[in-house]
Amino acid sequence: MNIKRAISLAGFSLCLVGATVQLSGCSSVPKPAEADGSSRVPVNDATRVQALQQRVNADRQLLSDNNLLRAQVDVLQAKLNEMTTIVREALTLPPAPRPLPAPVPVQPSPAAVPQSMAAPDLPAYAYETNSSGVVIRVFHPFARTEFEPSEQIAQALRSSVRGAEKIEVRGHTDSNVVNAMDKLIAIERAEKARTWLINNGADSSKISTKYFTAGNFLVENLTPKGRSLNRRVEIDVRNQQLAGKHLALSN
Repeated sequence: MNIKRAISLAGFSLCLVGATVQLSGCSSVPKPAEADGSSRVPVNDATRVQALQQRVNADRQLLSDNNLLRAQVDVLQAKLNEMTTIVREALTLPPAPRPLPAPVPVQPSPAAVPQSMAAPDLPAYAYETNSSGVVIRVFHPFARTEFEPSEQIAQALRSSVRGAEKIEVRGHTDSNVVNAMDKLIAIERAEKARTWLINNGADSSKISTKYFTAGNFLVENLTPKGRSLNRRVEIDVRNQQLAGKHLALSN
């Protein structure tokens, strides 16, 4: 009886020892994994920062180009709509009335001729005197910016800028709304006129430029003729020697 009891106690002890060993193995904390750091990149790495900055600049440039292109498309669409309206109106106009006999011209007396009348042989609206000097205008074809005055206008400009106190160059378009495309056209018209004046004897220190993207029309802007007169550069010459006087054209 005692032997059996001893064997039972021994078996029970062995079971306790095995359970203790198993519990000890389960309760041990596993060792965490450690990264080797071979793929790490510093946050403030100069090469990476430069690459990111270049990408941001490229995205900004693309956005700016897209916005400019969209503005140009809008302007061209507006011009197309305007030209379409003009063509439709032209097709629906009634026949021109039979012309009446031309009246006999009456020569005005010298006292009745206004001082702001255009100089001889110059186009209408091209030359105008005022209390401070003279305003000379050069008109542009649609969407063109080259400053190409006729020989008569060129002579008038060369004579006017000699001894000028101040010269203001103003670029205009025939647009009814402010937009990016017409802004560039107005600026280029003024700057190219300024360059021409300097190359033809004007003092660059006395020249200032302005541009008008829309409005500031010379005449009514509802007809092709009116729009052709509104697409212009105005050279406002402050020269008291020319104030209220006609310009004598000469080589």
